[in-house]
This record gives sequence, C-alpha cells and structure tokens, in this order.
Amino acid sequence: MSGNGEAQTSTFMLGTATVMLGATTDLFDLNPEDHSIGLVKNFRTTAEPAYTELTQGVRNQVVYSVMTGNVVKASMEAFEYTSKNLAYSLGLEGSGMAAQTVATTLTATASVSDTTVTVDDETGFVAGDYVLIQDGTGDKIHVRKLTVVGVGQLDFAQALPKALPIGATVRKSNVIGIGAKTEQPFLSAKVVGSLADGTEMVILCPKIRITNGFSLGFTTEGFDNLPYEWSFFDQITTDPHYAEFEGEQAKLLTTK
Repeated sequence: MSGNGEAQTSTFMLGTATVMLGATTDLFDLNPEDHSIGLVKNFRTTAEPAYTELTQGVRNQVVYSVMTGNVVKASMEAFEYTSKNLAYSLGLEGSGMAAQTVATTLTATASVSDTTVTVDDETGFVAGDYVLIQDGTGDKIHVRKLTVVGVGQLDFAQALPKALPIGATVRKSNVIGIGAKTEQPFLSAKVVGSLADGTEMVILCPKIRITNGFSLGFTTEGFDNLPYEWSFFDQITTDPHYAEFEGEQAKLLTTK
C-alpha cells in the first residue's frame, strides 16, 4: 500500500440527494414520484455520540468509558415552496397537502358589499374552504371563506370590498397554520445520495420529526430555501419497524 495518501477507490462525496418523506408505515415504499420534497442541496447527516468516562488516580487518567447517548440529526436546504414542504417545515403533517387545481370564474359582475357571487362551475368547492379571488393578475387578490356552495354560486362569510368584473378567478387554496401547536406525527424518510462515481447509497430513517425549517422570504438577491433539520428517534415495541431497527435510529445501505 502506498504511503503518500493515494486514492484507493473513486467513492468520493460530491453529488446530489433525493429526500423522500412519508408515514412511518411507508418506509420501504417511499418513492420519488409520491414522496420527494424536490430540489435539495447540501444534505448532511451527523452522529454525535456522548460518553461518560471513568478516571483514576491523582492525574484523573481515563480508564474506561460508556456510551450514554448518540444524537443523530440531518440537515438540508429545500428549495421548492410547495404546500407540502411548507407544512413539513412548520412541524405539521404535510403528506396530505397537494397543489390545488380547483378554480372557476365569475359569470356576472360582483358589486361592492356582495356576499354571493355567480360562477361558471362550483365543482370541488365546499363550505369552509378559503378561496383567493383575483381580479386579473398580480396582487389584486381578496381572501374569503366559503359558507355555502350552491349550483353556480358561492357565498362568503364577509362581503366583497370592491366590485369585481366578469372573468375574475376564484381559486381554492391550501391553508397552513403558522405558529400552530399541533405536534407533527412521526415520519419516515428515505434518502438516496449519488456519489461522484455515479453510484448510490441509501439512508433509511424509520422515525423522525422535522424540528426546524420554516423560512419564507421574498427577495431579489438570490433563491431562498427552507433550512430543514430533522431529529432521529429510537424505536419502541409498538413502532412498525421495531424488530428491523432495534437499537438503531437509521440504516445506511451501500455497495461500496
């Protein structure tokens, strides 16, 4: 073997990662089409074992140590501001979030103080939905909550502040609570990372929670990101993968 530090393999850490999140029961079925959080940069997993040491003598020489903890965390930068990713970043349940496609247009002019508008299609709207009413494009948007959905009409809890023309759009929106006190359920994660030589390694995480990540800034200086961090948890006997991961918080699979 050479003594000058020559490379022995081509397994160098320069590459990308696909991060997938889902229910704990779906760990082995996580896939990019249904569970990926999209563009991710700088994914990193770290383990920080802690030891309690036993010393002896006047100089307190260390003669023994016992591992008393092993904190494992992951961090990354997520760049896609989808409803799902924003909910996850706030420590909420995000798996049920999806892009909203329910939309309609006004078929008659809406007057100031109206609480009812006529639309060309009410399909997909239900009482309790929050909707975005947009006059043209840009920031001319009014937020209203639906109280009644009828044939060809929508009723709001609050009156309109201004007249709206025929053709103004009404779109159903996702609602994500900021500062909510609801606990995120435990999630599972699968990370597929590509090395510089084109091979992949996989990290299976059966029980995690996202403990940091919400950042929402509208800037022109650069692309903002969601600085995700998640914590790993040990399995208990009632967890779905207890037997597979007993004594472990994750598994790293590699062919190298």
